[in-house]
Amino acid sequence: MRIPSQFDDQSLYRKKLPRSESIKTFRKLIRLALGLALVIVVMLEAAKPGFYRPFFGHLPAKSGGAAVNLPSAKAGKTRVFGSSNSADTSTMYSPKDHQIASQLVSQLSREEQVRWTVTLSRALRGLKIEQVPDTTTTTLEDLIFVPELIPTQRDVWEDAIDNLDKPVLLSDADPQHGLEQKHALLDALDEAAANRVIDGSVWRSADFDSFYRTLDAASQLPATGIAAVGALPLLQQPDVFLNQRVAIHGNVALAEKLNASENPYGIKDYWQLWIKPAEGADRPIVVCVPDVPRSVVEQAGKTGAEKSAAEGLPITVVGRFLKRLAYRSGAGADLAPVVVGRITYAPYAEGEQPTLPNTDTTTVSTSKFWLLTSISCIGGVALAMLLMWRTSVLARESRNLRTANRQEPDEFLKSLGQQSPNEPSEAGQEHP
Repeated sequence: MRIPSQFDDQSLYRKKLPRSESIKTFRKLIRLALGLALVIVVMLEAAKPGFYRPFFGHLPAKSGGAAVNLPSAKAGKTRVFGSSNSADTSTMYSPKDHQIASQLVSQLSREEQVRWTVTLSRALRGLKIEQVPDTTTTTLEDLIFVPELIPTQRDVWEDAIDNLDKPVLLSDADPQHGLEQKHALLDALDEAAANRVIDGSVWRSADFDSFYRTLDAASQLPATGIAAVGALPLLQQPDVFLNQRVAIHGNVALAEKLNASENPYGIKDYWQLWIKPAEGADRPIVVCVPDVPRSVVEQAGKTGAEKSAAEGLPITVVGRFLKRLAYRSGAGADLAPVVVGRITYAPYAEGEQPTLPNTDTTTVSTSKFWLLTSISCIGGVALAMLLMWRTSVLARESRNLRTANRQEPDEFLKSLGQQSPNEPSEAGQEHP
């Protein structure tokens, strides 16, 4: 029986589709499902920060975790004065002072430059200078100053050189006396040591002056505010990044504890880490740090099978790009950038807990959670009320539309409705 619709006079029953039409519909559903799966995969890949790094640069240096308990991290909090290359002291002296300092440093031998560097770096940080040899104050009379230097300025320079090992005390009458000259001298000595580094080669004795100086001052590096750099920019643009601060993100592929050679800074050993960069480049970065957290030590003690089965720990290192180190890889001779600094982020080892939990961060996170939960609940209730109101409006409009287009029954149907159920019909009276 065909029951027509009161809207468009079409049958209320669904028409039976041909087999060809049903197959087309099924294939269309499969294509839509595949398209939805492709969209989900693209969204998951687009959510990874590493996808945008080639276009928009790298993330800022990450800090925290087990790295906050390292001696190098705690030493940076108790320093008296920043290193000569820090951002707060880079403008403490004029370009003329830097020129004078470079001219004075060029007159010193390598041994004298090393002694001056050790003495100045320790004195400006307020550290004791016990095992450092005597300073080269005897060469003061042999130094040649620029002719245009006025006598008063020369007296300040001579006083600064004569008191290289004297710490700068804030209680002095003039705490800034000779401070600019000492920072200028230390920067000039660091530049001279960096110029002796041989780039693109194996470790040479000329590299160790700058290497141990940077390793000794690693605690003075800030944990944040340094742009992250990958392996390829360091390898392809060494003139831009050499002796500059960089941050490295990646996973530890190999950790080795090495004994330090004899040096005037008293460093006995250090850690050499081979890092796989987080940017995805298949080129390692060599990182030298004074200390590592327990999680890295445990990874270094694993066997070869355990290392290959487990992925390296994610860490963040800030330091100075020293050189490109030549090494033997599986493909032959290759170069790896060397960064000397300290670890600013590393995950905790299994069972290790932070010694000083940050309660402020926990409180802020909890408050944000409850705020988001409240907003979600209010938004959900408001959306449900809106949908219910819209549904009632649509139902009322549909009911009015059906009532307006309803046709009156025929006269025959009206007569059937008016006839009594017990009264026999005329057709029934004609037959016995």
